Amino acid sequence: MNKFFGSCGVHQHLRKNEKNVFCIDCSLRLCRHCMTSHCLHKKLQICKYVYHDVVRLQEIQKHLDCSKIQTYKINGEKAVHLNSRPQSKDAKPSTKAKFGASCEACGRYLQDMPNRYCSIACKVIVVACHNYNSETNMSEMESSSISLAESSEEMNAWVCPALKPRRLLHKRKGIPRRAPLC
Repeated sequence: MNKFFGSCGVHQHLRKNEKNVFCIDCSLRLCRHCMTSHCLHKKLQICKYVYHDVVRLQEIQKHLDCSKIQTYKINGEKAVHLNSRPQSKDAKPSTKAKFGASCEACGRYLQDMPNRYCSIACKVIVVACHNYNSETNMSEMESSSISLAESSEEMNAWVCPALKPRRLLHKRKGIPRRAPLC
């Protein structure tokens, strides 16, 4: 995936040449100097928040359904993360969410219960897998020549890996062992 905030190759000699704008019409990353040739295009400004790329909710909602995505308040404005955020080592469920809501794609804990995704990328992954599964299921229903055993094997192969339940890893937990009596 392309990274934002890299320097623009065309405007290397100019100051403030970070690529922090995305042109929706051209699917390009732009710096502030490149924007003049895209003045009539739809654009999104990408911001940094704790070393992660975010976009203002007010801007992205015009182009994408951001419902069920965790929002954050940054300088008085709501924003959403572009990419999934890594899970912190000592992460615990939020005190607000009694049931420990987590992202359906990456498993990261979410602050608000009705939310199902931690970022735009996670929502896109889950929605794409859901659409792929529903299209494949429709084509299978139309062809009745596949046996039940074959179809169940294929259904398992079609399930998106992000939707499969994860095994909880307890790295430090194991069989209790006593210290030697030396």
